[in-house]
Amino acid sequence: MAKLLYRLGRWSFLHKWKVIVAWLLLLAAVGGAAALLMKPMTSEFSIKGTPSIDATYKTMDLFPEGGNPANSPSVNVVFKASDGQKLSDPANREAIDATISYLEDNLEMGDTTRFGNPLEVSPRLQDQVIHQFTDMGLPEASARADADNLAMVNDDETIAYTTFNFDAESPYSVDQADKDTVTEAMNIARDRGLTVEGNGAGFGDEIAVNSTSEIIGLGVAFFVLIFTFGSLVASGMPLVSAVIGVGLGALGMLISTHWIELNNMTPVLAIMIGLAVGIDYALFILSRYRAERRRMDGPNAAGMAVGTAGSSVVFAGATVFTALFALLIARIGFLTAMGLAAAGTVAITVLVSLTLIPAMLGLLGDKAFNGRIPGVAGNPTRKGKRRRGPTMGNRWVRLVQKVPGLAMALVVLSLGAMTAPVLQMELALPADTTSNPDTTQRKAADIMSEGFGPGVNGPFLALVDAHTVNAESGALAPLVDAQSQPEPAPERAPEPDAEPAPEAPAPEEAVPEDAAPEDVAPEDAAPAQPQQDQPAAEPEIAPAAEVVDTAEGDADNASPEDKAALASFLYTANQLKSLGGVKHAQIVGLSEDKRAAQIMVTPETSPTDAATVNVAHALRSATGEIEDATGTEIGLTGLTAVQLDITERLEEAMAPYLAIVVGLAIVLLLLVFRSILVPLVAGLGFLLSVGGAFGLTVLVWQEGLWNLVPAPGPLISFMPIFLIGVTFGLAMDYQVFLVTRMREHISRHPEGTGGRYSAVDEATITGFTQGARVVTAAAIIMISVFVAFINQPLPFIQIFGFALAAGVLFDAFFIRMTLVPATMFLMGHATWWMPKWLAKILPTLDIEGTALEEEWEAKHATPAPIPADEEEE
Repeated sequence: MAKLLYRLGRWSFLHKWKVIVAWLLLLAAVGGAAALLMKPMTSEFSIKGTPSIDATYKTMDLFPEGGNPANSPSVNVVFKASDGQKLSDPANREAIDATISYLEDNLEMGDTTRFGNPLEVSPRLQDQVIHQFTDMGLPEASARADADNLAMVNDDETIAYTTFNFDAESPYSVDQADKDTVTEAMNIARDRGLTVEGNGAGFGDEIAVNSTSEIIGLGVAFFVLIFTFGSLVASGMPLVSAVIGVGLGALGMLISTHWIELNNMTPVLAIMIGLAVGIDYALFILSRYRAERRRMDGPNAAGMAVGTAGSSVVFAGATVFTALFALLIARIGFLTAMGLAAAGTVAITVLVSLTLIPAMLGLLGDKAFNGRIPGVAGNPTRKGKRRRGPTMGNRWVRLVQKVPGLAMALVVLSLGAMTAPVLQMELALPADTTSNPDTTQRKAADIMSEGFGPGVNGPFLALVDAHTVNAESGALAPLVDAQSQPEPAPERAPEPDAEPAPEAPAPEEAVPEDAAPEDVAPEDAAPAQPQQDQPAAEPEIAPAAEVVDTAEGDADNASPEDKAALASFLYTANQLKSLGGVKHAQIVGLSEDKRAAQIMVTPETSPTDAATVNVAHALRSATGEIEDATGTEIGLTGLTAVQLDITERLEEAMAPYLAIVVGLAIVLLLLVFRSILVPLVAGLGFLLSVGGAFGLTVLVWQEGLWNLVPAPGPLISFMPIFLIGVTFGLAMDYQVFLVTRMREHISRHPEGTGGRYSAVDEATITGFTQGARVVTAAAIIMISVFVAFINQPLPFIQIFGFALAAGVLFDAFFIRMTLVPATMFLMGHATWWMPKWLAKILPTLDIEGTALEEEWEAKHATPAPIPADEEEE
C-alpha cells in the first residue's frame, strides 16, 4: 500500500491542476445536486423495532381515526399567577381570556377539545366525568379520582394550562408564523402580570446550529498550526483540505435526504468529527513532507510523505470509519445514520488529504512554507539565532524514562478515580424537561410539574389488545359476572343550569367498586395527551369519549368475549394503578370494535427521574402477569417507555460493541506493530481514557460540578456508545502516528546505535521525540474543535463536544504520551516480542513505509540516525 500511495502522492504533486480542479468541480457539482435534491431534515429520533415503538404502531392500527400519534402538533399554554394571587382573580381571569381570544382570532387550530380558558373548561370537563360515571352507578370517589387526574387547574388555582393542536400535519410542518402567534398571545397575559410559558411537540424551537463553532475551531487550529510549522502559508493548507472534505461530506448528507429521512443533528456531529480528523490527517502528511523535503526533491518528498504518513492516515481513517460503522450493532435508526454519516465524512477527508495536500504543495512549490514567523517552530529569530537543545517532547519522554513506574501509576490511578462517577450515570432522551432553563419549553414543563406533579410531563400509555382475551379467565370472572347482574343506580338530583346527564345503561351501572371504574374516561373529555417533553415516538392518547360510546350497549346481548374484553380493560387499569410510583391509571379510549383500550398511567415522578425508570420496569413486569392472567396483549408506550427501550437496547449493544472496537484495535495493532504487549497496552489505555471522559462528563453535566453548567441533568441516552466509537477511532490515530516512529527506529536499529540507552528505550525516546510535536498539535486542534461545539444551543451537542474533548485530552496526553512510553520502558525487550509461530502466520502490514524507505535509501546515501536527545527538524 505504501508504494501505491507513494505513486498517488507523486502524481498529485506533478498533476496539481488536475487534482485541484477535479476537487473543486466535484464540490460544485455536489453542491448543485444538494440544492436540487435535498429535503428538510427532521428533529425526530427515529427508532424502530423496540417494544414501545411497536406498541405505537399497533395503536395506529387499532385506532386509525387518531392518525399517526407521533405527529401530533400539540401545544400547551401554561399560566401561573403572581405570588399571593389566584388565576381566578378578575384581572387574571381577564388576562387569560385575552390570550385565548387572540389565539381564536388569529390562529387556525386542529383539535380544540381541551382548548379555552382553563378556569371554565376544566370544571366543565371534570363535572362531566363525575356526572357520567356516578349516573352509571359507579362510586363517586372513583369518578372524582379520574376527574382530578384530568384537571387543567391546580387545587389552589395558581397554575393552569390549555391545550390545542396546530392545523398542521406534523410538528415539523408547523409554520414559524403560527408559533409566533402563540408567543404574541402569551405576551398579552405576560404584560398583565401573569407568568405564561408554552411547550408541546408542536411548539418546539427551530433547531439552530451556530456557525461560530466551526469558525472558532478553525481559528484555534490555524493558531496551533502556526506554532507547529512556523509558516502562515503551510498553516492554511490543512484547513483548506479539511473544509473541502467536510463540505463534500455534508453536501452528500443533504443529497441523501432525498431518499432517507435524517435527523437534523446528523450533519452537526459529522462536521464536528470530520473537521477534527481532516485537519489532523493533513497535518501529519504536511509535517512528513517538510521532513522529507530536506533530502528529496518536491515530487519525491510528496510521494514519500503520502507513502509513509499517508499509510498511517489510511489506517487511522479506516479504524475511525470501522468504529463509526459498527454503530449498526445498536440497531437504532438515528444512531446508525449518525455513525454512517460521520464515517462517510471521515472517508472523504482521508481521500482529500491524500491528494489535495500534495497538489497544493506542487502548486506552491518552494513557497509552501513561506510567511515564516521568527523564533517559532525552529525558525531563526530576527537576529538570526536558532533555538538549540532538546525539545519539550524530548524532555518529557526522558523524564518518563527516569520514573516509568510512577508515571504509569499516576495515569492509572487518576483515570481510574475519574471513572468512578460512571456508576451514577443517568441517561435520557432530549425533552422539554432537559432543555436549557431559560427556554419557554423548560419553564412550561417546570410549572406543569409544580402544579400537577412531575408525572404530568411524561405519562405512560398502556395499549390493551383484547382480541385474544380468555373469556374463561378466573381473574376476569367477577367483572364479567357484574356486567350480567345490574344493580340500580343511585338517584341524583340534577344541578341547576346543567344539562341532564345521559341515561346510563344497566350493565355499566352494575360494575362493582372493585372493578376500578375510575379507569373509564368521560364523554367529550379531550385526550389526556402526554404532550410535554415528547420525543418523536411519544404517542397521543385517543379520545376518551369512545369509552362512553362503547358502554352504551346492552350487556345482556353482548358476547362472552365482549364482556371479557371490557373486564380486561378494567382489570388492567386497576392492577396498574396499584403499583408503587404510579399516581393514577385510567382508561382514556376504546377502539371501534370494543376490543382494544388505551390506559393512561401517570407516574409520580418526572420522565427523567431514575425512579420513573423503575416504574417502567414494574409496569412491564405487571403487564406480563396481566397478559398471562387475561390472555390479552399489552404494549407500553410513552416518553419513558421509549427511553427505557433505547437504554436497554444500548446496554445490550454495549458489550459486543466494546468487544468489537477493542478487539479490532488489538488485532490491527498486532498486525501493524507485530507485538503482543503494545496492542494490549493500547486497548487497556483506551478503556481508561473513555472511562475518564465518561466520569468527568457525569460530574460536570449530570451532577453540576462547581455549577459549570446551568441545567445539570441526565445525559443523552446514545452518548456512551457514540463516544466510545469516536474516541476509539481517534485514540488509534495517536497510537499509530506516535508508535510507528518508534517501530521505524527499532526496525532499523534492533541493537541500538550504541548510546547510553538500551535499544528499546532509544527507539521509544527517538520515536516519541520525532512524533510528539505533531501529535501534540493534532490533539490540541481536535480538542479545540470539540470544545468549540460547547457553544451550540442544544444541550446534547454541548455534552458531545465536552465529552469528546475530554476523551481526546485523556487519551492523547495521559495514555499515548505518558502511559504508552512508560510501559515500554518497563517492559524493555518484551515490548516488541511476538511468538515465532504467530509471526509466521500473521500478514505483514507496512504502514510505516519501511520497504519504501529502504528502496529509496538503496539508491541514495543513508542519513545518519537522529540521536535520541535531539529533535528532528
